[in-house]
Amino acid sequence: MLFKDVQLRDLGGCYPVDSEWATSGTMVGAPIWSSPEILMELPWNTVTDIWSFGTMLISLIYGGHFYLFKPKGLNRDDEEYILEVFQKQFRYFGPYPAKVAEIAPPETVQTILLVMENNPKEKLTPFWRTTEEEVSKRDNVFISKMMKLDWRDRPTAKELLEDEWWNDDVA
Repeated sequence: MLFKDVQLRDLGGCYPVDSEWATSGTMVGAPIWSSPEILMELPWNTVTDIWSFGTMLISLIYGGHFYLFKPKGLNRDDEEYILEVFQKQFRYFGPYPAKVAEIAPPETVQTILLVMENNPKEKLTPFWRTTEEEVSKRDNVFISKMMKLDWRDRPTAKELLEDEWWNDDVA
């Protein structure tokens, strides 16, 4: 059996994209796995799962209970927790494209601008600059396709399954 042949089953925590949860932007899931649109409480769809898959893949590659977006020194119940996850997403996969203003309300755009202002370029640690000792170039390229801050830039599951990353014969 190939890894891409595995199928997942809904164990009660999945919602259709036309559900009230998705269309109203209700926050679901654990923030360290959640996409930026979930954290911003924007309407979300199936590509939010693409982000979560990328986050999980990063953790699996690093191993050892590594969570790229987990805030240090904060508990899930702390008021700043979600904002810190959001800022870490920006630090590794930013900047936000200006077109995000097309889908986000003005107060969310203000938050994005504030995060960008509080995290100048010299504070950013772009994931694409990760060394090959940490993550192979092939894995980095594949992960970077999924980790787009604007959900409209992420590939679909079908597109990901067609990616050469799954081919054993590609080095």
